[in-house]
Amino acid sequence: MPKKALLTMAIIFFHFSAAHAHRPIFTDEKGIDQETAVKISEPDVSQVIYRYLSDETQLLWLAIDAKKDFELFVQIGIPVIDRLKNFRPSFVILGPGLPEDSMPFSIPENIGGKEYSTLAIKKPKFFHEHFTKTDSWILRSEKIKLPKSGRYYVVVYSPLKDTGKFWVSVGQKEKFGFWDLFRFDEWKKTIRKFHEADSKPKSEQKKHSKRQRYTRKFPRKLPGHRK
Repeated sequence: MPKKALLTMAIIFFHFSAAHAHRPIFTDEKGIDQETAVKISEPDVSQVIYRYLSDETQLLWLAIDAKKDFELFVQIGIPVIDRLKNFRPSFVILGPGLPEDSMPFSIPENIGGKEYSTLAIKKPKFFHEHFTKTDSWILRSEKIKLPKSGRYYVVVYSPLKDTGKFWVSVGQKEKFGFWDLFRFDEWKKTIRKFHEADSKPKSEQKKHSKRQRYTRKFPRKLPGHRK
């Protein structure tokens, strides 16, 4: 087959896959506190970051600069892995103009915050991501209208101090560049490894594959890749 035809097919596959996925953020930024927060440059673009809460690292901080009345969409979930079925990481939105309530961890002065717990979630939504062929449980989705212009933070933590894998996404507008096409294979391998998709027993894969698929009812695009 001519190279031009192969490239055309690859581009078509890329755009089809992009319609069903987040754009992943892979970064060396620690994100363990305000100073090391992972910066999200386009909070309206659908982006996802994969992390692990451990005994040593109990928080993930994301930093977002936004204008007044910006509607920030946040979604949190966990891989479909049996040992994580009761894991319930929650998140907090911090920033100017939010209620000055007490938080379960130290926060900067002169900003408020609101907690979004997942502890009451008994039956999370099942989500199958078509491109990577990975399964997740979606614990909570929220759209928050930000009251003032300034810097906001999304902070993920475990109210029960449990440990485990999770992902958190922001934004709904799907956006990819041409060169992302050539990163997809690497992204797919990394994301499948995070979900332990290739190490699950066949019996477990079969059990989860029979579940009803959940598809996001939002626009079609993904989060930013950073090294």
